[in-house]
Amino acid sequence: MSVTENMKSLQTGPPGQDTIPIASRDFGSWHVEISRGARTPCVMARQYDGVAENWPRTAHRFQLEAAYREALLASGAHIALAGSTARAMDCGVGSGTLSIALASILPKQIECHGIDMSREMLATANIAMKQAKLSLTLNQADILSIPYPDQFFDLVMAAHVLEHLPDPRCALSEMIRVLKPGGLLFVCMTRRSFFGALVQLRWRTWAITERQGVGWMRDCEMSNVAFQPVNLGACAGQSSLAFWAHKPG
Repeated sequence: MSVTENMKSLQTGPPGQDTIPIASRDFGSWHVEISRGARTPCVMARQYDGVAENWPRTAHRFQLEAAYREALLASGAHIALAGSTARAMDCGVGSGTLSIALASILPKQIECHGIDMSREMLATANIAMKQAKLSLTLNQADILSIPYPDQFFDLVMAAHVLEHLPDPRCALSEMIRVLKPGGLLFVCMTRRSFFGALVQLRWRTWAITERQGVGWMRDCEMSNVAFQPVNLGACAGQSSLAFWAHKPG
């Protein structure tokens, strides 16, 4: 397993005008909206550095591996990676839970890569991969600038990453850039719910709807867009949504 760095272009200044909507409501002819400034990549990396040590316990509490496995099976990820030279990319790999879930539904190991802005999260993923006896090439990098060539992967995935961004379509476009024609794009995002509102307040994220997620996929010209709720543990219920689609050939 290798860990390399590609973080020289990280934004270090204030978030400027980039905001994430928190709540909105119409009162007659009035439309009232509350939004918060998005965190810069450097601030986000430091925040996740601070929680990396305890993140595997968080993943276990919310039964993320089982939840991701169910959604990946529904998406047909195991079919998309059936080729002898299949490659997968995990964007915002965190503690490695999504990659471990993917490996559990595949008949053989494949070439798998992961990126994350947080160096401490990468160290946590490194430990988790060794414990799971999996091989994963790790890079410290931003999802908005994935350090791989065009059309390199058969599957590109991300779990609870896009909702941190002012415009998730920017990250989707970059993920699609490194995806082969016909390849599978898979993303999980926090949905609009009571638990989603708590996450949104804590992390300044979007709390999305099915319509928003599908719309973002279609805005990026993906085909065969589908989704399903993701069942989490610890009383979180269906507070996330998994979306998947194929890149036109």
